[in-house]
Amino acid sequence: MQEANAVGGRHGLGMADQIENRIIEAKSRGIYEAPGMALLFIAYERLISAIHNEDTIANYHAEGRRLGRLLYEGRWIDPQALMLRESLQRWVASAVTGVVTIRLRRGDDFSIINTTGPAFSYHPDKLSMERTENAAFGPVDRIGQLTMRNLDIADTRAKLELYRAQGQLGDGHFQLIGQLENGGADAIASSNNKKSPDANVPLNRAAMETGSD
Repeated sequence: MQEANAVGGRHGLGMADQIENRIIEAKSRGIYEAPGMALLFIAYERLISAIHNEDTIANYHAEGRRLGRLLYEGRWIDPQALMLRESLQRWVASAVTGVVTIRLRRGDDFSIINTTGPAFSYHPDKLSMERTENAAFGPVDRIGQLTMRNLDIADTRAKLELYRAQGQLGDGHFQLIGQLENGGADAIASSNNKKSPDANVPLNRAAMETGSD
């Protein structure tokens, strides 16, 4: 951690000017510097995103905020904090290991060069938006998944057309969603039935000729 502090500090990482809510229901301003923790946070969050699924990450962030507040209030060893700590350590942290290569410049200006680890859920060889063979999930599958979403989008469009007919949408709403022409929901739903004789056409339309992810 001392080495991380030295490395992060040389690049001005981890400096924060915060207006915070104190326990006494008042606000105060503090300037903090924790370059080592900031560097560790970048690497840890990168590994978290490569290892755990979306819902696990959402719970991790929610419980992390609760635990952070308990720590701020001096309740690190209270039962409610122990429950959160055990949950996060057992089901999240125990799987987190790997190597993250980071190029630091100045402050929050940095680049993640490489990420490796033994427990990743991210597999570029299995899921790629390039034209790869024998991939478990490729661009054609992605287009199919987006086509399935058209059913949900068509339902939403139908609801908007209904709300407009009921007079619930005013001029202010149209500034957000645009004008609604009749039949939009049917047009979206019927687009699922349009087949192209050339399998490469949807790929070209989706602009998936390049890129590795």
